[in-house]
Order: sequence, then structure tokens, then C-alpha cells
Amino acid sequence: MNSKRPRRGSRRPPPRRTGKGFGRICAVVGTLDEARAALRAAAARGVAATLVSPPGAAAYLGAGFFWGVVEAARAEVPGIAVEAVMDCGDDPGWALAALRTGFKSIVLGGNRRARARVAAIARAMGARLLARPPAAAAEAGAARQRMRRR
Repeated sequence: MNSKRPRRGSRRPPPRRTGKGFGRICAVVGTLDEARAALRAAAARGVAATLVSPPGAAAYLGAGFFWGVVEAARAEVPGIAVEAVMDCGDDPGWALAALRTGFKSIVLGGNRRARARVAAIARAMGARLLARPPAAAAEAGAARQRMRRR
């Protein structure tokens, strides 16, 4: 009998990791102080930074406010590659507002048809649409929400 069993010791290589210590710092930030701290940490390690808004922040912070936070922090800590990701929750209107503001990465959940339309608009504007925030940011955002509920 010739059964196909996986060979012992043959394993997939571990997935590439991002976040602290792996070439990029990913942080959920809602204030200028948090953004400054994240960029200073990235500068100290000599890596790039991804600043992600809290979950659904487009509705209560606004795309313009978060853009201003990122730009102010960027001006205070120059020389760091910074990617700003705006979380728009499930509302395509907020996603379009974030694109108009200048974000190149936005998070949009909800209706698949609406997401497909916003994704086409984002591609045309040179931006990208994410269904979920970056992994490290999602974990931090969930922890932040649990702390606020207490």
C-alpha cells in the first residue's frame, strides 16, 4: 500500500511577522501623545511605523482629525516612514471621506457590495482597502475596548 502521509519533520516555515522588532511598529493611536510615542519608539529602533485609528474612529474622531494627528506627529519625528490606516467601521461614507482626506489605507467592514465599490474607488485613487486592521493593531484595539468597558 502506498498511502500518502506527510513526512515527519516536514513543516511549513513560520509566517513572516510584523510589529514590534520585525521591521515595523504597528500601533493603535487616538491622540497626538500616543502617535508621538509610537513614532519615537520606531525612531529608536530605526524601523517604519503604522499608525492605526481605533476601531470605527472615522465616525467619532473624524478622518480630518486623525489625519491632523498623524501629520503633527510626523512633523515632530521626521525621517520615519509612516503609514496611517483609518478604520471606518462598516460605513462606506466614512471610507470615502477618508479617501478624500488623503489616506492610502483604510479599513472597511460590512456589506460586501459596498466594500467592492469603495475598493474600486480606492484603487483608482492609489489607495488600498482592508477588510480588517493590521493584526497587531486589531489585538491592541480589542484590548483597548475591553479596558473601556470595565
